[in-house]
Amino acid sequence: MEAWLEYLFLFCTCATAGWLLEVVYRAFRHHKVVNPGFLTGCCLPIYGIGGGVLYFLSDLKLRSLPNEYIRVAVILLMAMGVMTLIELLGGLIAVKYFRVRLWDYSEEWGNFQGVICPKFSLIWGAVCALYYFLIYPYLHGVAVRVIELPWLILAVGMYLGIFAVDLSHSLRIMQRLRHYASQMRTSINLDQLKASAKEHFALESGKRRPFNFYRMISNYMADMHGYRDQISRKWGEKNGK
Repeated sequence: MEAWLEYLFLFCTCATAGWLLEVVYRAFRHHKVVNPGFLTGCCLPIYGIGGGVLYFLSDLKLRSLPNEYIRVAVILLMAMGVMTLIELLGGLIAVKYFRVRLWDYSEEWGNFQGVICPKFSLIWGAVCALYYFLIYPYLHGVAVRVIELPWLILAVGMYLGIFAVDLSHSLRIMQRLRHYASQMRTSINLDQLKASAKEHFALESGKRRPFNFYRMISNYMADMHGYRDQISRKWGEKNGK
């Protein structure tokens, strides 16, 4: 039970910290603040899972290795490899099954299907080193005491409850995006879709952009279907004359 609480706490903490990291990175790179990922809340599950894996790896003793320097190097290389693997699996599931691209490394050197590349693997390595040397000691000190802090257990439970609801709604919209992408015979870049939907409602007179993300995307896709049907109908009438 204690181990489960420990890792659930790590998931919540790292998922939120990863979300903040992505917001800052994308704001710096694209000069605008965007909500990364496909969830509405401040949570990126890939960071939550990765944080738990890094926590496990950081605690490895590896006594068979000759000295501490080699042990740390092996742990960091393993961590970089695992994080790249998690990114690969998450990216491929999104692209191959949902036909939605959550991130795009297509323009990066040595990329594989636009979901991983050497540059971001090295960035993962730097993040893992930062985690191991600066974050892990303090995070470990709190994680092992979760069972002793009822308020923290309550906070983790509330976080996971909200996450479950958010995930359910998000998977529903991802299924709609998958259906939309299949009809359009293309893959969807989620960031571009968000930007297009916002621009669409900004330009359309008399149409107010829904505050809710899911409703905004749903309404935008419905409008796109309507426009496509109108064009098809007009084209059919023109050629039928």
